[in-house]
Amino acid sequence: MPLATNATMTFTDYETGDEGITLHFVSPNPGPGQVSDYFILLTDADLATITTQLQLKNLVETKLKRKLRANGIAAKLDPFIGQSLII
Repeated sequence: MPLATNATMTFTDYETGDEGITLHFVSPNPGPGQVSDYFILLTDADLATITTQLQLKNLVETKLKRKLRANGIAAKLDPFIGQSLII
C-alpha cells in the first residue's frame, strides 16, 4: 500500500547526472511495508521548462505523487512476477 498522496516528504539531497538531476526525498513515517526513500529525476527537458520556484515545486510534487501511486501498483503486481498467463 502506498503512502497517502499528501504525505510529508523531506528533501535531503540531490545528484547531478548525465540526464538531469536526481532529487532524494525521505518519508519520516513510511509505515509497514513501505519505503522511506524516494528518488525522482528532473530531466534536462523538465529543467528547461522551469522559470519559477512554484513551477519547480509543482513539477516535483507531480513526480513524487506518481512514485507514490506506482508503489501501490507495484505491491499488487509483485505476486504475479514469474507467473504465466493464458490469454
